[in-house]
Amino acid sequence: MRHPRRAGLVLAALTTAVSLVAPAQAAVPSVELQPHRLSRGADIAVPHIDDGDFVDGTKRVELPGTVAELLGPSGDAWVIATHRTNRVGEWRNRRVVRVEADGAVREVLRDVDASTLVLSEDGSRLVGPTSSNRRTTIKVWSATDGTEIAARKFGGYPEVVTADARKVLVDTTRRTAWWGVGADRVRTLTTKLTGQASIEHNLLVTYTKDPYLGGCTQLVRLSAPRMKVWKSCEDRVAAVSPDGTRMVTFDILTDGLGPGVIHLREIDGTKLATYSTNWFSGWEWESPTTLLLDVNGQRKFATVRCTLGACENATDPVPVTAP
Repeated sequence: MRHPRRAGLVLAALTTAVSLVAPAQAAVPSVELQPHRLSRGADIAVPHIDDGDFVDGTKRVELPGTVAELLGPSGDAWVIATHRTNRVGEWRNRRVVRVEADGAVREVLRDVDASTLVLSEDGSRLVGPTSSNRRTTIKVWSATDGTEIAARKFGGYPEVVTADARKVLVDTTRRTAWWGVGADRVRTLTTKLTGQASIEHNLLVTYTKDPYLGGCTQLVRLSAPRMKVWKSCEDRVAAVSPDGTRMVTFDILTDGLGPGVIHLREIDGTKLATYSTNWFSGWEWESPTTLLLDVNGQRKFATVRCTLGACENATDPVPVTAP
């Protein structure tokens, strides 16, 4: 017959042994990013703008203007907004161009405020507001050749949130609504304050009220705005990963230079990593699991690549420029 006390001691020893070999739950990494302290990794792997040029791997294409912003892919091409800035900061020679797969640059639109333009999620349309006579018209153009496809007037200072080939999500001071371009019909989606949205991933950012008056962020389903995915009264959503499984968030009241702290989270809000520096001036995804962060450190600026807690410079560090 087995002795009860001896059996208990054996069980306790086994439990202790298992606890020693079982991996502890990994802590969420928190990384202070200072480019002058980071090692240099590979160059940025995705198409991007570098010193006013379009860069895709070993291909570098000179663009018109002195400032450029990548709007996104369109078929095998990339759509880019460009302009020149004069001595007093005014924008001149505003253009939208396509960089084709062979490196050819073709003009699509001219004299349009590119800061308000949105490339549709399928890359087929350019959508943005034009103003006249105290009314704003939302226009839709072909992203291939700039042909105007549709136009509709909206009140309440409308802004384009997102779009695809058939519809446009328009945010005004009173509501956020779907504009069906073909039928030219408008349907209210929500009367709450809204942020970014993704048709592909069925996500929409809303606010319970103005964050400066105590409002909270809500990430909801675009097809059913009452279906909540995540809520926070401290953070807001800055970007969603290409596969819709992760997001970047930072303080809900961030303004001015940019955030000093950024959080990487799963789409349900579970925190995966925290990054901090003097301030971040940009962020994008190199892959669904890898972030590219424009880091303005104490001494140096660089684009930094982070995969959870592993971070490295993806560009050569240069002296920080005061904004």
